[in-house]
Amino acid sequence: MIAALVCVALATAGCATRVAGVAQPLGAGQDQPSGGAATTTSELGDPRTVDVCQFAPQDAFKAMAPKFKLDTSLTDYGSCYYSLVLADTATPPKVTGGYLLSVETETGLATPEDYLKRFQVSVTAKQQDGRTVYVGKGQKDVGCLRGITLSGGQAIVLEAKNSSSFPDADPCPTADAMATGALAVLKSGSLKHNPFPADSVGDVDLCPTLASVASKALGASVTPSPAGFYGCNWISGAHNFVSVLLSSDEWPPQIKLGTPEPFQIGSRQAMATTVGNDKLASSYVQVQYTKSPFGKDEFEIVTVNLTIAGKSDVLPQAKQVADDVVKALDSRH
Repeated sequence: MIAALVCVALATAGCATRVAGVAQPLGAGQDQPSGGAATTTSELGDPRTVDVCQFAPQDAFKAMAPKFKLDTSLTDYGSCYYSLVLADTATPPKVTGGYLLSVETETGLATPEDYLKRFQVSVTAKQQDGRTVYVGKGQKDVGCLRGITLSGGQAIVLEAKNSSSFPDADPCPTADAMATGALAVLKSGSLKHNPFPADSVGDVDLCPTLASVASKALGASVTPSPAGFYGCNWISGAHNFVSVLLSSDEWPPQIKLGTPEPFQIGSRQAMATTVGNDKLASSYVQVQYTKSPFGKDEFEIVTVNLTIAGKSDVLPQAKQVADDVVKALDSRH
């Protein structure tokens, strides 16, 4: 399933690797997105509980083929993934196309430069239904992207990629159909929301909730920067930062960071690892916080990263930061 991919913030490497649908911590030396606004105000209502899957309605694909099948393959925090199969009217129907689709709600996407940094896709702006929609096409593994601009630098990002059965098809008409469908849902003014369970962190605004924890960890005042609606980075200086990211994954997590060391935070299982060099120490802690609302065999994973310049090892400090994060999240109840 989809796991959090936390990039290593080394002095010689930025944060170019990305998993669709998962917020990425800012690496050392990276520019902050120009559209990073507070996540508490949104055209989506509560952006954390909005049903992302509603932005790819069945009606959007009716004009693409006489018959089609749209299946939701996966939902995650702020993301929805689908498979779309097109077919003709023969008996039995002949499949004429296949695509892999995704919808994400994002923050910090106000300019073409923001899209290039986040998705490695060059985009241009066009007007559609009174909104700015960013349009771009990347490599085959990226496909076609459409970004519907919301207020405050927020966006609904839609992507269409070819399935392996139709590698040479053009996914852009499908992306256009997705954008038309999503705009119609927005225009309706009636958005569906799915509240999280009481013990979940899914509806927590992490930036203000954990600001004091981050400030304590870095021993200085911090500048918060939302990482999507389910993560936050707190930065102090050029290379010192704390990141907290929420994801849904199996346990142990499928994407492992280095060679993880298992330990406990109270009654919860956790894993810690260090990745860095003599000039920049970076340690990660993944905590099995509670059951995931997205998969019966998955857990809500809280990933904490502590990166500090001029040190060789911050693993003990990272474990303490993770402990403080868990206590702060638990104190909400």
